[in-house]
Amino acid sequence: QQRDLQQTIQSLREAIARDEERRFGVAIDPERVLVTSGTSPAMLLTFSLLIEPGDEVLLAAPHYPCYPNFIRYCGGVPVAIPTRAQDGFAIDTEAFASALTPRTRAIVVCSPANPTGAVQSAQTLQRLAELGPTLVSDEIYDGLVYDGARVTSALQVSDEAFVLDGFSKRYAMTGFRLGYVIAPPWALRPLQIMQQNFFISASRFVQQAGLAALAHGIAEVPAALAAPA
Repeated sequence: QQRDLQQTIQSLREAIARDEERRFGVAIDPERVLVTSGTSPAMLLTFSLLIEPGDEVLLAAPHYPCYPNFIRYCGGVPVAIPTRAQDGFAIDTEAFASALTPRTRAIVVCSPANPTGAVQSAQTLQRLAELGPTLVSDEIYDGLVYDGARVTSALQVSDEAFVLDGFSKRYAMTGFRLGYVIAPPWALRPLQIMQQNFFISASRFVQQAGLAALAHGIAEVPAALAAPA
């Protein structure tokens, strides 16, 4: 049974890596994928690794309300940089640059964004990656875009970025609690150790559902987008 579970995890990692390449054209080593029981644990593990007490994390506002909670829980200080509706809630990268201090440890970006729906440009993500602090990119809403909008992954602009994603939005699998983080190679072992101690693993049948979603669910996404609200 343990061997079967390990095989399921490996198969799902490989499927996620193929899906990332399909969506963004970036080849990812499946070993860089850590499967979690939802995207929230992926976020908690990532911030736990990156943040020391007093470290600052920059994020655009409005933002997903849980981001500051995770950051504070890990001892960090969230620093919100406002965006404006009249600008389409586009991130002002120079405002982020001006907010940097010696304690800035990470920059969080969500594109497409919760709650604004804003999709940040490739140039914006590239500039944020160039600022220096670790880029943490929440990409769980990729695929749920309209009017021909194109999403850029942080994987396309930085090998050192952490990408958070999951199955609840694209595949309407909210209650399944299945997510993942794609991390740089240096971060994998610390993340695995925390995962093993805090969460052990995502349920086997849920991982099988994730495999089925990646194999068959992508054809259903356009129909979901076209459905009336």
